[in-house]
Amino acid sequence: MHLAALLTWALNAEAAPPPPPDAAECVGSWEASVVEVGTGEPLPGVRVELTRAGVRGVLTARTDAEGQVRIEALCPGDVRITVNDEEHAEARLKVTLDGGETTTEIALDPLHARHGPLVRQVVIGGHGGHQTGSSASESLAGDALARTRGKGLADTLSEMAGVSTLRGSAGGMGKPMIRGHQGRRTMILVDGIRHEGQDWGIDHAPEVDPQAADRLTVIKGAGTTRFGAKALGGVVMLQSRPLPQRPSVRSEVSTFGGSNPLGGGGAARVEIAPPRARGFAIRVEGNVNRHRAIVTPTYALDNTGSLTWNAGTLLGYSSDAFDLGVGYRLMRSKGGICACLRISTPEEFEQSVARGRPVDADAYRADFAIERPRQEIWHHLAYLNTRVRLGRLGELHGIYSFQYNDREEYGVVRETVVGPQLTFGLATHAVDLRLEHARLEVGRWSQFGTLGANFNHQSNDFEAASTLIPDYKHNSWALYNVERLTRDRVELEIGVRYEGMVRDTTLSERDYLGQVASDRLDTEACAAEGSGGACQHPFHAVSGTLGALLWPSVRLPEMTWRSQLHSSARIPSIDEQFMNGAAPSFPILGVGSSTIGIERSWGGESTLAYDGDWLFLEAAGYASFIDDYIYFVPQPQQGQCAPLSCTTRGPLPVFAFTPTDALFGGGELRFDVKAPRLPLSIAGSASWVRGQNLVDREPLALVPADRYVATGRYHLPESRVSSRAYLELGGTLVARQRRTPLEIEFAPPPPLYFLLGAGAGAEFATERRVVRLSVVGNNLLNQRYRDYTSLLRYFADEAGWSVQLRLSIDLDVELGESSGEVAQRRRRGRLGSSRQRG
Repeated sequence: MHLAALLTWALNAEAAPPPPPDAAECVGSWEASVVEVGTGEPLPGVRVELTRAGVRGVLTARTDAEGQVRIEALCPGDVRITVNDEEHAEARLKVTLDGGETTTEIALDPLHARHGPLVRQVVIGGHGGHQTGSSASESLAGDALARTRGKGLADTLSEMAGVSTLRGSAGGMGKPMIRGHQGRRTMILVDGIRHEGQDWGIDHAPEVDPQAADRLTVIKGAGTTRFGAKALGGVVMLQSRPLPQRPSVRSEVSTFGGSNPLGGGGAARVEIAPPRARGFAIRVEGNVNRHRAIVTPTYALDNTGSLTWNAGTLLGYSSDAFDLGVGYRLMRSKGGICACLRISTPEEFEQSVARGRPVDADAYRADFAIERPRQEIWHHLAYLNTRVRLGRLGELHGIYSFQYNDREEYGVVRETVVGPQLTFGLATHAVDLRLEHARLEVGRWSQFGTLGANFNHQSNDFEAASTLIPDYKHNSWALYNVERLTRDRVELEIGVRYEGMVRDTTLSERDYLGQVASDRLDTEACAAEGSGGACQHPFHAVSGTLGALLWPSVRLPEMTWRSQLHSSARIPSIDEQFMNGAAPSFPILGVGSSTIGIERSWGGESTLAYDGDWLFLEAAGYASFIDDYIYFVPQPQQGQCAPLSCTTRGPLPVFAFTPTDALFGGGELRFDVKAPRLPLSIAGSASWVRGQNLVDREPLALVPADRYVATGRYHLPESRVSSRAYLELGGTLVARQRRTPLEIEFAPPPPLYFLLGAGAGAEFATERRVVRLSVVGNNLLNQRYRDYTSLLRYFADEAGWSVQLRLSIDLDVELGESSGEVAQRRRRGRLGSSRQRG
C-alpha cells in the first residue's frame, strides 16, 4: 500500500502510450551538442540512446569530435534520450519531436575533479574518450552501481573480469583480489586519498563505504608509478561526483533488503548549492545496514551477524581560479566471527573437513545477535583538498588527510572478563601534492604530464596480553613524474617514481625472542632494547612504466589497443616482517620475518578492445615475474596437533611469510552484445589467473580459480510510466582449482560450482524525479559450495539462496530560475541539471 502510494506520487503520468505514427511521417531529425557543466567543453565519444514509448529497440549514436550527434528518420512524438559517458554522470531527457529538425543542448555533470582549459585532456584524432592511459580498467556507475547497493566493496567488484573476493571469517567480510593480488598489493583510493587500515588480516574487509561512491573503478595491473608501491597488483578507486556547480538541490534516498543474510538498510544524501552563495555547496550523507547470520543450504553460520553505519559531510567552494573542500567521514562496523572457526582438537578439524560441515552445525542459529568472538571498528577520515590555477604553468592540486582506525577484537573468554582482547590504534597523516602542467607542443606532438610528491606519517599502538603486530612508526615519501605524448591516433606514456620509507618498530620480549629463536631477526637492523628489542628499516624503491594507447585502424575508430611494460617495487608491510600470533578475526597463526626486503615485479600487459554501438568486446593478457615475492604460504606442522599447531586458542593452521621467485600470468575476456533490432542483450566475462613458485617448481597457493560469468537480458518496451525495464537470467561458473600445492594444503580445493541468478528492474522517471526498483536473486538452486580463496572453506560452506530488493529515489531541483525561464528551457529541449542522473 505504501509502495503504491509512493510510486503514484513519483510518477503522476498517463500509462497508455499513443499509437505510433505512420512510417511516411518519420522524416524528422534530432541534433544535439553535448558539453560539460562548468567548462562548456564539447564531449566527444559520448554514447547517446534514443527510445520511444511503445516501440521496441534502441537507436544509438556517438558524439563526434565537436560533441555533436545527429539522428534522422524520426517520427513525431515524445522520445527519451539517455546519455552515457564514463567520466560524467548519466543524463536523461524527454524531447518532443515535431517532424522537422529539433536541436538540444545537453550538459553533463563531471565525475572527475575540475580542470582548467590548459591541462584538460586532449581529444586524440577526434576519437574522444576520456579514459586515457595504458592500463586496462573497468568501472561501475549509474544504474549498474545502483543495483549493487547494500553489498560490501569486494562483492560489488567481484563481477568484474579479473576481480575475485578473498572471503573472510565473518558475515560479509572480504577483500577484492585483482588478478590474484589482494590487500598488500592492491591500493584503495577514496576520492584520491589512500585508504589506511589494519591490513595485516588477509580477511579484513577494507573500512570504506561503497555507497558513498558515484563511480567505482578498478585499474588492473601495476599502478605503482602514479599511486605508490602498494599498487603493484592494481588500484580500486571510489569516487564521489563533485559538488553541484550550479544552484540546485540534489538528493538521493534508497532502501534495500535481503533474505540471506536476512536484513536490510537505507541511505540518504543531500547536496545544496545555494543561489545566493555562488560557488559554495555542501553535501551531507549517511547509511546504515543490519543483517542477521548467514545461512548455508543446510545450516546457519552461527554468529555472523553484522551492523554497519556511515556518515559524512563535505563543504566546498569552486571557481575557475581555485577549489577548496573540507570533509569528514565516519564508519562504524560491528561484526560477529563465525563460531565454526573454534576447533578443539586436530581430530575435530579433520572430521569437519571430511564431513563437509562443522561438527556442531546442528546447534548453530541464524539470529541478529553479535556475540563473542567479534570485532568492532571505528574509522575516521578528515581531509582538506584544493586546486589552484597557476596560469600558463598549469594547476596545483593538494590533499591533506588524517585517518584513525580504531579496531577492537573480542575473543571467547570467561564471563568475568570484560573488554577486548586485542586493541589497535592506527593514526595516519598524509600530504599529496601534484602539479598538472599545461599542454606543451613538441613538434607534431602534444605533451601532458603530472609532477607529484607524497608524504606519510603513520603510527600503530597495539595492546593485548598476546603478541600479533608490534608498535611501530614510519615516515614515507615519494616523488613521481608521469608524462603523456599524444598525436593523431597514438598516445605514449612514460612514468618514473622514487619511494622511500623509514620504519621504526618496538618489539616486546616475546616478539624479540621469537624472531631470534626462529632465525627470523634482521641482526643488522634490530638490537636488544630493555626486555625486548628495537628495529629500524630504511627502504628505497624505484618504479617505472612505459605504455602506449593506439587506435590501430582509421576505418574502425571504435577499436583501441593498450599496452604497458613496467618495473614495480613494493616495500614489505609490517605484518610481513613482524607478525607473530593469531586473532579472533584471523583464524590462523601468522609468522613474519624482519629479514624480508623489497619485492620487485617485471611485467607487461596488453588489451585490445572494440566499443561499437551494439557490440563491446575486450580481450586482455598479462604476465609478470616477481623477484623475492613475499609468499604467505601454509606450513603443515609436526607433533601432537599435526598438521596444525597447538596454541592457547586451540589448534590453528600456520601460515608464514617466505620470499620466493614467482611468475604470474593470465587473461580476461569481456563482451556485451545488444541486438540492433531485438530487445535482447547478453553480457559476460571470463578470467584466468596462473601463479607459479619458481623456486619450488610448484603452483602458488591462494590463486583464484577460473571463473566464467554470463547474463542474458530481455528489455521490455518503453512506456509513459516506465523506462529501461528488463528481465535477466545469468550464471557464474567457477572451476575447481587444480593448480595448487596439495602437499601443503590443509584441505583439498573445493569442487567446481555453478550459481544461478536472475533479476528484474525498471525506472519510473518524471520531470524532477527518478525512481529505480530492482529485485535480484542469487544462488537460486541453493547450491552448496566453497570458494578456494575463502578462509572459510576450511570450516564451512558459503551462503545459500538469497533475494535482494532495492528501491531508490533521486530528486534534482534547480534553484534561482523563474517559471518563465523553466518554460523557455523546456521549449528549447535544453537539459539542465534537473535532468541529470548518475
